[in-house]
Amino acid sequence: MTDPGGSVPAQATLEELLRFERLLSDLSAAFISLPAQEVDQAINQGLARIVSTLGIDRSTLNRLFPLTGRVEVTHSFAVKGVDPVPRLRSARETNPWGLAKANANEPIAFGRLDDLPPEASVDKETWRKLGLQSHVMMPIMVAGRLHGSLTFGCVRKERSWPGDLLARMRLLAEIFGSALARKSAQEELDLALGFERLASGILASLVLSKPGEENQAIALGLRQIGEFVGAERVALWHIGTDIPFTLMQQWHARGFAGPASEGKVVDLPWIHPLIRRGEVVRIARLDDIPPEGRADADTLCQIGVRSLLAVPIRGEGRNASVLTLASVEFEHEWPDALTPGVSLVAEVFANVHAREAAESRKLAAEVEAAHWRERLAHLVRVHTAGEMSVALAHEINQPLGAIENYAMAARRRAAEPVPDNVRLIELLDKVIGQAARAGDVVTRMRSMVKRHDLEPKLIDVERAVTECVGMVKTDCEFRDIHIRLAPANSLPAAMVDEIHLQQVVLNLLRNAMEAIELAQPGSEREIAVAIRLNESGDVLVEVADRGAGIAADDLERVFESFYSTKSTGLGVGLAICRKLIEAHGGKLWASHRRGGGAVFTFTLPTGASAV
Repeated sequence: MTDPGGSVPAQATLEELLRFERLLSDLSAAFISLPAQEVDQAINQGLARIVSTLGIDRSTLNRLFPLTGRVEVTHSFAVKGVDPVPRLRSARETNPWGLAKANANEPIAFGRLDDLPPEASVDKETWRKLGLQSHVMMPIMVAGRLHGSLTFGCVRKERSWPGDLLARMRLLAEIFGSALARKSAQEELDLALGFERLASGILASLVLSKPGEENQAIALGLRQIGEFVGAERVALWHIGTDIPFTLMQQWHARGFAGPASEGKVVDLPWIHPLIRRGEVVRIARLDDIPPEGRADADTLCQIGVRSLLAVPIRGEGRNASVLTLASVEFEHEWPDALTPGVSLVAEVFANVHAREAAESRKLAAEVEAAHWRERLAHLVRVHTAGEMSVALAHEINQPLGAIENYAMAARRRAAEPVPDNVRLIELLDKVIGQAARAGDVVTRMRSMVKRHDLEPKLIDVERAVTECVGMVKTDCEFRDIHIRLAPANSLPAAMVDEIHLQQVVLNLLRNAMEAIELAQPGSEREIAVAIRLNESGDVLVEVADRGAGIAADDLERVFESFYSTKSTGLGVGLAICRKLIEAHGGKLWASHRRGGGAVFTFTLPTGASAV
């Protein structure tokens, strides 16, 4: 990086460098274990300190979407009398040269507008309109991809940007970028889990629909999907081996009518084979479609589509279908976190078709019913994981923040003239330890939400239950609930599918926590978990709470499908739990706890006698 000229000497003053070094150290420490909900405030305070430390007029943190070229100002601070920059703009139109530099991970620094090269003429005019006289843009890369930028601007006077100062500004951009990336990751997690909870609700409405009412339930699901993701059109299409897309059902937002009524055929020759192969098609901009797909781009343009997400739905034989989400008003990037949820909804619709086919084939009805039970169990696990998302996000943000700061500290140590290798090794060991901690959390989450077939094997039930207690411990602490596990004495192994067992235990623990939240103020906030052998030699597990309790008439009804005592409940959790326990040859029941509350108990046969 070179000094672009100006009145300040090429080498930054020692005083300025020391102030900036202090700022780097303070901000690096501040973001180590900062909760996601406090990131925005900390960034705004940091930008204010940047402006004060450097004596500049404005500093801005931007989120940049490389596919569409959209730039969104997420945080900004300007001195009094200096206007903020526009919150949203298209970099492809206003700053094409700067966008190319950012994509190449190259910073921009100029002391005067006239220092800009001829190819930056469009950018120069944009910056002139914003009142900039001197400016620095530091790109922010996350996992090798452009995430955004941190800018430093002078409006009231020109100044130069010495190389040693620019190097430190780069480090500062990385600190802010890591915080912003962590916040975005939390938002994507919330988006993914929220969409999966939506999918659970859509599935429940489809299962409850009577024969002949499936189309109405699907129409409602399409509307909920569109409103959730901000797509103006959502549609189901049928596609054959050689024929184009045939519209089956659609929803559109008010004022954004679809291109045609149901039964209309749309020819998309480039997209068609991709969907037939089971590939998800994501189009953020029509201009990004390759030359061989120009016919598709022209067709989409004619029907008013600017961005498209198309998710294939499995079919049988020559039949297939696809779920599409279309953005009409603005170009739309479809985040990676959204795709699994949309695929899950697409699978829900596929299950409807499978159910209809099963009803017409009596010999396959039992097989299809078994598949339905497992898919429903999978969605209940997703729903449970979603309910645990706040605690899990808090738990994983701690090691991620520590990893970031230990790594940055190690890099700064390594850059010293005489690196302290002992200290470097200590920092790297801490990074490894925190990475292992974060990995354990992710592994627990993945084991909960992945699709799973019944795989019984001899396991230590006490160990499996103990892991479940550990998974909800953080959430219990948030709610001021004490969870107690009574130790067992040399239990024999049981023939159990561990994922299904843990699903049952987690569901019972979540129910106990929610029951305690509904109890009268001052009630004992405790969950007691016990494991032992009963008189028949089976393993017995009890989950007892001091919550609101269960009415006598509901002790058996709570296990009925779609019956729930909670206003937001799906009414499928306990029904699935009972089926999973019975599939292992055990029993699950509810009873009243002496002194108030409820007890859920289940048994599992031990050894080879288990099913």
